[in-house]
Amino acid sequence: MKKNKKKGGNQAKISPERYMRERVRNLPIGVCYINPNWEKEGLAHIIVTRNRAGGQIVYASFLIDTFCLGVKDAEYAIDFTAEELKDALEHFRATHDLVETDYEKVHNLIYGAIEFAEEGGIEPVKEFVPASYILEEDTDDIPLIEFEYGKEGKHFLIIGEDGKERRHMKTLFDHLGDQFVYVDLANTYDEEEESEGIRELYQEKERHLSEEYSYAYPEYPKELKVKNQFIADDLLSEDNYEELPKEVIRRILSLPEDEAAEDISNIMLYTIGKTYKAIEDDTIGEPEEGSLLHSVILLTQLQSENGLAGLLETIRQTDRFIDFHFGDLAPELIPMAISASAGDNLAPVESYLYEPGLDSLNRSLAAEALAITANLNPEKRQEVIDIFRRLIISMKERLPERNGCDAEFAGFVVSYLIDMEARELIPEVKELFATECVDKTIAGDCDEAVEQIEHNLYPRNYELPTIQEQYEYVKSFG
Repeated sequence: MKKNKKKGGNQAKISPERYMRERVRNLPIGVCYINPNWEKEGLAHIIVTRNRAGGQIVYASFLIDTFCLGVKDAEYAIDFTAEELKDALEHFRATHDLVETDYEKVHNLIYGAIEFAEEGGIEPVKEFVPASYILEEDTDDIPLIEFEYGKEGKHFLIIGEDGKERRHMKTLFDHLGDQFVYVDLANTYDEEEESEGIRELYQEKERHLSEEYSYAYPEYPKELKVKNQFIADDLLSEDNYEELPKEVIRRILSLPEDEAAEDISNIMLYTIGKTYKAIEDDTIGEPEEGSLLHSVILLTQLQSENGLAGLLETIRQTDRFIDFHFGDLAPELIPMAISASAGDNLAPVESYLYEPGLDSLNRSLAAEALAITANLNPEKRQEVIDIFRRLIISMKERLPERNGCDAEFAGFVVSYLIDMEARELIPEVKELFATECVDKTIAGDCDEAVEQIEHNLYPRNYELPTIQEQYEYVKSFG
């Protein structure tokens, strides 16, 4: 029987995000707009449109910080009418002048700002990923236009009166040292005071020594043993370096969760054993397969405790190992995978936090996983609070000797308590700062941390992503 194709028959509606991903680049580019004073302000308000056959308009707006942060905001709509576009333009023009401009100009301005921001460790906001499909792919087909970014060649962070941008200070410092400048509009500094603020950050960072990495590597499997050989074949395939085929993903996720997770965990241990020595010895070439990245994404979806062994062993490795296999993606992917895999059994994650001789940043990924668990599962909040309380009480004794923790890790722990608004732990946080072994460049000093725990103006709300969303995020990194 033929399907009814008459007007008014049932038709599957495509989601806006899927429309952006699959169809929008086939449409002709329409009018583009920008505020003409963007170079002076360092903020470019950009609108890009594409025209649909039925007269509707696909619309996207981007707020671009050309001084430092790249893409600060993005939004889109797939079915604007001409009248709605006019209303949107009038809304913008109430506070910002807008003029028509060439597409090539805004394309280069956006991607150039992203590249400049990434030098300081700043990535585009997550809303950029779906909105970015209104832009052409950033290839040599687009004529190159170069722009000036920053202030006299340096990243220039403007902290607004609400202080929201202050959270980027540590990231910039970690990537650029003291080679950036900033101004705090809530606490106006002159140029000399700005430099002094950078120096203080640098001195605070230098004041603390990191725990020495001394992990005793176990004997990793020399031969890979899995129940489902196709998982190993596809995860380790060079052809699947960037993304697994959808049919492979469907096949893996159709297996019993525990069975698939155990195979994936074994693949992770095998890959670790195959690469960790060469990474540390600098005898390895460029990555040829993405098995660890695929494994983390898949384990987020499978949500089985059988995946924990591979995940925790991954973050026992060095920072160079993590950088080789994940680049800057580790903090965005690994904590969610650990939280999803741990489920009701948080004991292995808590135990991991006490292991000596590990990298502090990697160790912090497990602490963030606990904060994610409390956020996504309010019924587990008290359990997570108790875990952090035990951890802090223990750290007060261990911090001076940097035994299983150090100042950097302590700073990260405080930052996750801010995310959780863990008012129950304010007394313990004060005692932790009293050790003088907390890196204040991460979550501020004691008074600032307590203030943020009590009145967190920018709480972080986590959501369990779909596998499509995770791969879209990975691809947004290029």
